[in-house]
Amino acid sequence: MADAAVGKEKCGDQRLVSLPLSRIRVIMKSSPEVSSINQEALVLTAKATELFVQYLATCSYRHGSGKAKKALTYSDLASTAEDSETLQFLAECS
Repeated sequence: MADAAVGKEKCGDQRLVSLPLSRIRVIMKSSPEVSSINQEALVLTAKATELFVQYLATCSYRHGSGKAKKALTYSDLASTAEDSETLQFLAECS
């Protein structure tokens, strides 16, 4: 029981995520299927988003022309999405 309480406190701590939770909540609430969002789901969604963006940026940097100029461009991200089976769902967005 004590571990669950500690986990709850840590999960509610905004320092675990860099993205603004208020913006994540607004984006989540924009879906008609969502009626309410608890704090734990909000923090987990924000953390998952951060990890996804980090993964996409790392793959794009390794894959693209970012190696030479130390910057990522939209074309780096788009080509990574097209070439990666895992990120193929993003190719439809470009």
